[in-house]
Amino acid sequence: MSKILTLSLGLFLAVSLQAQEPWSLKRCIDHAFANNISIKQSELQLELNAVNKLQNFGTMLPSLNASASHGYNWGQTIDPFTNQFASERIRSNSLGLSTRLTIFNGFQNLNRYKQSTQDFEAQKQNLLRMQNDIALNVANTYLNVLFQEEFLKIAQSNLQSTEQQLDRIQKLVEVGSAPEGDLLDIQAQYSSDQASVITAENNRNLAYLSLRQLILVPSEEAGSFSIVAPDLSDLGTLTLPGSSETATNMAVNSFPEIKSAEASVASAQTGIQIAKGGMSPNLSASYSYGSGYSGATSVPQGELVPAGTIPIGFVEGSGDLVVTQDFTYSDGFETKAFNDQIRDNVNSSLFFSLSIPIFNGFSTHGNVQRAQINMETAELNLEQAKLTLTQSVESAYADALAALNSYRAAELSVSAAEKAMEYATVRFEEGASTIVEFTTSRVRLDNARADLIRNKYDYLFRVKVVEFYMGQPITLR
Repeated sequence: MSKILTLSLGLFLAVSLQAQEPWSLKRCIDHAFANNISIKQSELQLELNAVNKLQNFGTMLPSLNASASHGYNWGQTIDPFTNQFASERIRSNSLGLSTRLTIFNGFQNLNRYKQSTQDFEAQKQNLLRMQNDIALNVANTYLNVLFQEEFLKIAQSNLQSTEQQLDRIQKLVEVGSAPEGDLLDIQAQYSSDQASVITAENNRNLAYLSLRQLILVPSEEAGSFSIVAPDLSDLGTLTLPGSSETATNMAVNSFPEIKSAEASVASAQTGIQIAKGGMSPNLSASYSYGSGYSGATSVPQGELVPAGTIPIGFVEGSGDLVVTQDFTYSDGFETKAFNDQIRDNVNSSLFFSLSIPIFNGFSTHGNVQRAQINMETAELNLEQAKLTLTQSVESAYADALAALNSYRAAELSVSAAEKAMEYATVRFEEGASTIVEFTTSRVRLDNARADLIRNKYDYLFRVKVVEFYMGQPITLR
């Protein structure tokens, strides 16, 4: 019992530690893949496509069926094995095997299997496309949490700095070295900074909520949910390709939405072949093998002995009766044994069937036309998919370049604002400037820092999107 309790406690602690461990971006994406309902629905659809593929493969194989029957008949009937009338109750049994094979039907069965393989590939690529979309969405939401975390740290740092200034000015007012108006102004700024902290905390909590809801983290784990803050000190080492064409070519040649559209085009082409196959003759073969039992089938027992005479006719002219010797078996008749009948009543048959379509109300012609229209639609969908993906990559590349320029400009702005803030702090502490000038510098620095954080994560995300289009996984180092 003690060993069981120890093991249970160990498992509980392991689960608890796992729940409290910060979530990396990869763990968030994997959890979303495992729990997203749309992905599960797409996986089920992929399973259905696999079933259809197997079923269409089976149509090219011979069918094989077994049959058996057991029954009784009352009244006048013809025994199926003796071909004689029987009026008493007759028990009958039948056993059989049958097979059927389509020899030729315009290669429709082969093409249906080929089409189901192409449909399976299209659905598999659709699943990958859905996973890609979710991965990008999770990465964007994950980075928003990091952004809100940093913004909260700035707000808390500002509050701490203002609190120090408030304490300093309060002491100066108490000894008469500063006017009371400065104290009121710094108190107002302190209240504003407290409100900023509360707002930042709310935004941080909402960002966490959005991420938990997106990756479907259970509500009972919300209290211990946190994410890993990556090291972004090497953000300046991120690079972009020389042009968007590199990323575009890689995406068009490898992305699942293009492969799915290409598989749909191939499926539509096969659909035309299937429709045209309806114009071909259909040749099939069937074979059956069986046996049976009848209660009316009997066999003689004993020896053949005389049993009197029986009339067989009349003499023409005189009308005298003509008779002949009749014979019977000494021990009468007995129903033939079941095993003997099954062995003796074996029968088999082989048939070939040919069907030649001549006129069927234009249904085959309509099927061909619909298949051709589906083909044109699939080709347009492929063209549209390539166009949309190309535009997305070009936009992502342009956004990344713009984000890089904004990030560099924000770095310069923060550097200048920090120097201005240092100068304003010294002047304020020496009494050479007013609280209004000090607050103005602080607000300018806050805005510059906020822009820098926003542009930093925006640039990081844009670069990751471009890398994603170039076939690299979404990771934060």
